Amino acid sequence: MAYAKKTLLNLQQDIADKHDSGVLPTDSPTLAYWTRLLNNAQQYIADRLRLITSTDLTTVSGTIALPDDFVEIKDVVYENTYLSRISKEDSEGASGLVYWITGDQTNGFYLNTTDDQTYTVYYKFNPAPMVNNTDVCVIPDPLAVSVYAYAKLRQAETDPLEDANQSLGEAEARIAEMISVNKANEGSLSFSMMQNG
Repeated sequence: MAYAKKTLLNLQQDIADKHDSGVLPTDSPTLAYWTRLLNNAQQYIADRLRLITSTDLTTVSGTIALPDDFVEIKDVVYENTYLSRISKEDSEGASGLVYWITGDQTNGFYLNTTDDQTYTVYYKFNPAPMVNNTDVCVIPDPLAVSVYAYAKLRQAETDPLEDANQSLGEAEARIAEMISVNKANEGSLSFSMMQNG
């Protein structure tokens, strides 16, 4: 049986289990606030984990817009060969399997290459905010998200039960474990294929 990923509703219930003896609030402002806390926690943890996703992009006239959730390039691959990254300044007259990034946060970022091909782009991304109850949390250990959000909720309430620091400690331990697992999983993949190598 496949592992069922936690949804926004599941994460809200996690907070309610700690905060209100398992009773989910029914008022919209409180649920909206909890949702913001959970999305902030998901984003914070995604940044710490440097979550990577991939997409296939085909350049036209040497360029293509990177996805809206793009944060940072990890790798660009063409037919099992990793492209080398060069600076925009070095791109004039460049040839071969190289790429460079142009753009900015306001206007978006672009992948630039010397040849128009379909490339697999691996990049760090911003997870989409959870909005609907059925939206899925992208963090591998979703309890890290709910525990972190709960700690921030308690801090905003001036920590009446004095458990904010304990919850932050639990969240950080869960984040550290996910980072450790990621490093272990990526350890055997720390090689690159060079053209004509």
